[in-house]
Amino acid sequence: MIRGFLSTIFVIHIGILWIGCGRSVITKSDIVYHRVEGVELSLDLYLPRRQPTTPRPSVLVVHGGGWRQGNKVNMERVAMMLAKRGYVAVSVSHRFAPDWSFPAQLEDVQAAVRWVRRHADEYNIDATKIGGLGISSGAHLVSLLGVVDSANSKDQISSKIQCVVDLAGPADLRLPICLDQLGDSPAAKQAEAWLIDFMGMPYSKSTDSQWRDASPRFHISADDPPFFIIHGAEDQLVPILQSKDFAQALREKGVEVNLRIVKGLEHSLDTNLIILYRFWRSVWASFKFLDKHLKN
Repeated sequence: MIRGFLSTIFVIHIGILWIGCGRSVITKSDIVYHRVEGVELSLDLYLPRRQPTTPRPSVLVVHGGGWRQGNKVNMERVAMMLAKRGYVAVSVSHRFAPDWSFPAQLEDVQAAVRWVRRHADEYNIDATKIGGLGISSGAHLVSLLGVVDSANSKDQISSKIQCVVDLAGPADLRLPICLDQLGDSPAAKQAEAWLIDFMGMPYSKSTDSQWRDASPRFHISADDPPFFIIHGAEDQLVPILQSKDFAQALREKGVEVNLRIVKGLEHSLDTNLIILYRFWRSVWASFKFLDKHLKN
């Protein structure tokens, strides 16, 4: 009976949030933010309809899909919720593996952050308060935005963000580590194929440094921004040990980190309402985390 009641409340609550979002948000779609080697990359902006008296914080949101598929529209619901909360949400596309291997995807999202800073005045954005939120491979990319900085040679605009929400992102891509953590998971072969496509090379002792370079785990420093990590306890594609180890490594460097493990959750959200309720409670907590670090 209690579970049924919670499920009903959950469905009603999400419905109210979603129905109310569209009326209070302005959307600007398919804005080209970067051109590279004949490819046009675009982003969608979700802006609060109410005009602010001061520049607003923003959150870059990055979809999942194993670095090889997905669409920025997939992040619409979260982006709408963030915009309703007072953020300029920026949902970005990036180049896909296997046609483009690392670091192409990182370079793309770094270019998106620089675009936000370059157009901050136009959209009344506070260029010093940019967060990132990503899911799966998108979480990997926003985590890199938190621990790696890059400024283009033209205007020296930083690509580093001020806080990170990481939803089930891999942090240590080294293939032997990932396969060992996955064990007999039915998704192990898929994960192996996606990682090799993303890196564009097999793993070996001679390529270990490139695999480390693509891993947020090996770029942590004491001046990195705070992290909020959400991971499903039953994830069989990105093992929970990835986030546990990453969180511990961040703590050892003195970086603020909040790890939320969602009981019963796998990598997909195709699950029962009770587990979805636990997941969205963690997402709402991550929004409060963003408020703490971007609105104060």
